[in-house]
Amino acid sequence: MNKDHFGYYLVGKYKTYSKIDALEYAHLINTPVKWIFNDDVFSTHPWHIDNQIDLKKLYKKRAEQIREKYDYIVIWYSGGVDSWTVTNSFSENNIHVDEIAQFHSYEGEKTWDTCLNKEVKDVAVPQSQEFLNVMPHTKHRTVDLTSIIKSVFDEENNRLDFVYKFNHSWGPHVLARNYVREKVADWRNIIASGKKLCFVWGSDKPPVRYDTLNDKYYLEFMDIIDSSSVGPRIQMLNRSEDHDELFYWSPDAMDLITKQAHIIVDYMRNPPKEDLDSIYLTSDPYTYLISYDGEYLPVNRKRTATKINNKMYYLTERGLNRLIYSDWKQDTFTVGKQVSTIFNIKDRWWFDAYKADAQNLFIGAMESYYKKFTKWGFNKFNNDKLMKMSHAHDFRHVNIDTCYSKKYYLEI
Repeated sequence: MNKDHFGYYLVGKYKTYSKIDALEYAHLINTPVKWIFNDDVFSTHPWHIDNQIDLKKLYKKRAEQIREKYDYIVIWYSGGVDSWTVTNSFSENNIHVDEIAQFHSYEGEKTWDTCLNKEVKDVAVPQSQEFLNVMPHTKHRTVDLTSIIKSVFDEENNRLDFVYKFNHSWGPHVLARNYVREKVADWRNIIASGKKLCFVWGSDKPPVRYDTLNDKYYLEFMDIIDSSSVGPRIQMLNRSEDHDELFYWSPDAMDLITKQAHIIVDYMRNPPKEDLDSIYLTSDPYTYLISYDGEYLPVNRKRTATKINNKMYYLTERGLNRLIYSDWKQDTFTVGKQVSTIFNIKDRWWFDAYKADAQNLFIGAMESYYKKFTKWGFNKFNNDKLMKMSHAHDFRHVNIDTCYSKKYYLEI
């Protein structure tokens, strides 16, 4: 089974699923890295045409597609809006789901009041129970990753080559998630029986961008697929028993992505005056992300934008959710996104408890590659606002450079 549809890297003619592998070769031959994400299929799709199909009908169609392909479906519902909409698309259309599941690390953190655990306890678990009230034949499972996290660097050859198993989202909890299918007995048994087990992921919102020079909107996908645990390890192993579906960013869901994108473009072209400088559309270019220390820091990120009277406005998370996830309760608690996808606050307990491994394995590897990749590889959040703060040069705020797909224009 070819897993290229989750993306791969090209350096010249060299193909790899690992970004670190690609960056090493890129520096060797002095050629930048390209990320290929379904170019052959996406390039033939008429993205500029609004299909005029009701969005909720497209959510239903996508749920039906997935149900028809697999014997046993597990939806990973984190508590966030993307995965909530996935689950709701099955639930409200009476499409059977075998399991709804969440990750947490309660045993390691010893509390639910943490960045990883709180959203699970306060949002995902209660909401899962609400879904189960109308889905009586669906199981609910929470998976404590602690024991896997504790042992993950002793798996396979991870003490030496764990860096090749991440592309965007790093940290022991992400690496541990790569092994869940092998660790949970129920899922091992389902796979051993010959049934098709599939993990369904709520990745991700349509990446609509504004080309200011040409005054056109386009889609530009990012290599953030492993944030949903479909990482290079899964791709490199290429096992026929491993099935994953990105609910949104799939070649099977191009009509869904197109409709979401055109809803956004239509709004950005003519937003209501009362939305300007509101919780939905802001002139503040910064997104506030949570740091390793638990503070919210201003970061300049690519966002959907529009220009009105020579002033730039940026679509907020709440504004985006209102447009494409209309059934979502806007006041639902959320922790927010991280400043660094490498030194993640969700792994802080592990860094504190396993200081020797943290320094010798993880931090040592990151510092080594940070010094090695001088042309492409790492970035710091060095916008003017953040540079004035003491955090600006904190190594824990570095990220791996994002790679982007081809641009697919939504307007001609």
